[in-house]
Amino acid sequence: MEPSRPMLRSQRLRMVNHQGDALRLGMNWTEEDLGKPQVLVDSAYGMGHPGTFHFRELIEEVSNGVYEAGGKPGVFTVSDICDGVVQATEGMSYSLISRDIMAAMVEIHALGHPHDGMVLISGNDKSVPAHLLAIARCDLPAIHLPGGTQLNAPDYVTSNKMWEMGAAVERGELPRRDLESAQRGACPTCGACQFMGSASTGQVLAEALGLALPGSALVPAPLTKLLRYARATGKQLVSMIDKNLTARRILTREAFENAIIIHAAVGGSTNALLHLPPIAREAGVEITIDDFDRIHRRVPVLANVKTTGRYPVEYFWYAGGVPAVMLELREMLHLGCLTVTGKTLGENLEDIERDPYFFAERRGYLNNVKVERDEIIRPRSDPFSADGGVAVLYGNLAPGGAMIKTFSVPEEMHVHTGPARVFDFEEEAVHALVMRQIAPGDVLVIRYEGPRANGMPEMYYAAAILSADRVLNTTTAIVTDGRYSGAMRGPCIGHVAPEALDGGPIALIEDNDLIEINAPERRLAIVGIKGEHRPADEVEAVLAERRGIWKPPQPRHSSGILSLYSRVAGSTAEGASIT
Repeated sequence: MEPSRPMLRSQRLRMVNHQGDALRLGMNWTEEDLGKPQVLVDSAYGMGHPGTFHFRELIEEVSNGVYEAGGKPGVFTVSDICDGVVQATEGMSYSLISRDIMAAMVEIHALGHPHDGMVLISGNDKSVPAHLLAIARCDLPAIHLPGGTQLNAPDYVTSNKMWEMGAAVERGELPRRDLESAQRGACPTCGACQFMGSASTGQVLAEALGLALPGSALVPAPLTKLLRYARATGKQLVSMIDKNLTARRILTREAFENAIIIHAAVGGSTNALLHLPPIAREAGVEITIDDFDRIHRRVPVLANVKTTGRYPVEYFWYAGGVPAVMLELREMLHLGCLTVTGKTLGENLEDIERDPYFFAERRGYLNNVKVERDEIIRPRSDPFSADGGVAVLYGNLAPGGAMIKTFSVPEEMHVHTGPARVFDFEEEAVHALVMRQIAPGDVLVIRYEGPRANGMPEMYYAAAILSADRVLNTTTAIVTDGRYSGAMRGPCIGHVAPEALDGGPIALIEDNDLIEINAPERRLAIVGIKGEHRPADEVEAVLAERRGIWKPPQPRHSSGILSLYSRVAGSTAEGASIT
């Protein structure tokens, strides 16, 4: 039985605050509007990147849907920055904390004003997790509208390829004209980048959690289908208000497990390990990085999409998107989970199967390019990879855990021991890689890049250069307390906890210490000192001696929001959140 709708928050306010009506009438509200359910339509619209630039039409269509269903939309905006634009600059230090600041602003909009429900529109790296955090925190009737994906570029070039091309230009190995030609065509439309990076992964997770309408994740942005989803989202939100269908009725532990299952099946971004735990915590659910490791061991990768796979995510949507993946894995999912449709996940999938148009209108696009559906979303009997590939490693180098995406790592690097090359700043490591000063077999250690030290920027430039080098990609690894882009490939281990600034063992490593990576056994350890293997007790004794003389460096950020982050950020293993 559905809970009856309580008195609307908006109407309770009118009983005690007589100024509010006057102020709203000053914005051309009508007297009739004042008595309607008031819906926050909050988006990440802005000019930071192509993933938000097209949102004005979506805002309008969501508002139209709210009006049609008898509600009154209130449009607010909190824009985001682009990880791709700020990559390899000081701006990247602002990326992760922007998630928490955006979530806080949406909370202020939603609960500061007396909104009765909300539609949040976003599609990119930090805006989607920010909106999911706000949905869980505010516990109003809420729907997320994913912002869609770009169309694929000429020759399937993607913008993340610019990094390795740029490095080749710097070394004199590639004509600058080739780079400039690729830059001109890499982002041909608005929408999230065409690979299963953090932006695309976030959209998939929103749908997998039950917070977005079925099939709405990763719609190619130029299609009018995205506008139709926007209008339907606005209408459905008013229905949720009528039914008092609030976010935490949807965000159960089973819903988060469903999201991790789908994350594994699409080969999703490792940044999800930073985002889902704090989103769950806001909903009163405990999800840890170990849940990712446990679930990824048994779920195959079905999506043959970039960057590790072959096809752009535009084709993923044409192949059926999230619902097609769910149908392949139906018996692994918790089908009883409630969703924003007011139905369970199982009921949604049954409706999709009965709908003669749902898959047909998508797959016709694949006929145009002569690609089979099973090439893009593989059958469970013939997966792209036998398991999801995210592994959580522990050991004397990472007592609090570290992560590796084995799905994207060459097989020969799943087990590796090599001498450490230690860098306290990412820029130094990048220079060494560009100038070919790293020897095969080395383990690059990039430290003091964690949340409290430097905002936990992505180490994508270093990872891109490493993975593009045919020799280093199969012989050399990176270990960092920073993080990686969702487009990351190659032997890269991140999220090492505790971070160096907190005195984690990564702060005690010296050049030429031996580091062991063993993904199958989930181990990351210092196994030798100064190039010589040592028993574990001797290694611990050396580390204890070093700890006795170690002193943390001065904070890099003494003012502004990053100084706050350095004081209050939580552990990487818990999402590096400020709340």
